[in-house]
Amino acid sequence: MDEIVQSPHDIFVKNLLSNKANARDFFCNYLPVQLQAEVDMDSLEICKDSFVEKELRQYFSDLLYQFTLSGESEEEKQPGYLYLLFEHKSTPEHRTAFQLLRYQVKVWELYFSQNKEARELPVIIPMVLYHGQEEWSIGPPFI
Repeated sequence: MDEIVQSPHDIFVKNLLSNKANARDFFCNYLPVQLQAEVDMDSLEICKDSFVEKELRQYFSDLLYQFTLSGESEEEKQPGYLYLLFEHKSTPEHRTAFQLLRYQVKVWELYFSQNKEARELPVIIPMVLYHGQEEWSIGPPFI
């Protein structure tokens, strides 16, 4: 996230969603209702790491948010991440699902390096924010 994305639109969106209150409002409006029930929005925190490779930064930018999965007891609560990938191309990219998977693996690697005792993968909910003219018609990612 340290590098500046070159497009004014990208900078605006990234700055807007780098604000915790704005990010919370965004997810409350765009996450499916079933997921909203599982995510403790009060626990939402913005992470600083970017997982988009340097050679792809002109096309993609990202933000990572950490949250707690809601649970009835403290033992049932689990860490999770909302991974928001900005797609900066004028047409849908058919390898976006593969790129997301690669970035998710990087998030998990960072998580395990920071949480040496962890034994389970935290949930990562990937989202793509696309702003091209053509309708995003790419189907389910891994089917």
